[in-house]
Amino acid sequence: MFSEPMPLHLIALFARTSQKCRRTVTEYVAHLDLTESRWRVMIHMALLGEGSTQQTLAESLEIEMPSLTRTIKQLETAGLIKRIVDDKDKRSRRLYFTPMGKGRMNDIESTLAALRDEVYAGIPDDELNTVALCLKKIEQNAVRLLEASK
Repeated sequence: MFSEPMPLHLIALFARTSQKCRRTVTEYVAHLDLTESRWRVMIHMALLGEGSTQQTLAESLEIEMPSLTRTIKQLETAGLIKRIVDDKDKRSRRLYFTPMGKGRMNDIESTLAALRDEVYAGIPDDELNTVALCLKKIEQNAVRLLEASK
């Protein structure tokens, strides 16, 4: 039974697991010529949907705009994404995958599908669902606490 209020080992486990998963994904998508910052931007773009703004993407990734801008320029130079000035707000840029970027995103998704089976090996779906629900609740609680502290 889990009875400790918020043990340090649980916080450390969250951080360590996140780091190891990111490193594993980076290694598995390396053949696609993608660094961690690049695949993370592409995945978040796909999750948010094409046409999302750079600001929305920065918020989703929880990174500063200069870091995101640098990565977007790299992806743009590689021919994977394009930025289009928003018709309604000329200061804002909307992000879209190029045809080559869509192909690369498909490659990322198929690589991650195979990797998922390996990372989740031996864990029943009901346990994975429970973990996902718990992590989502912990995240929501942390966001609520951060907002309350402002």
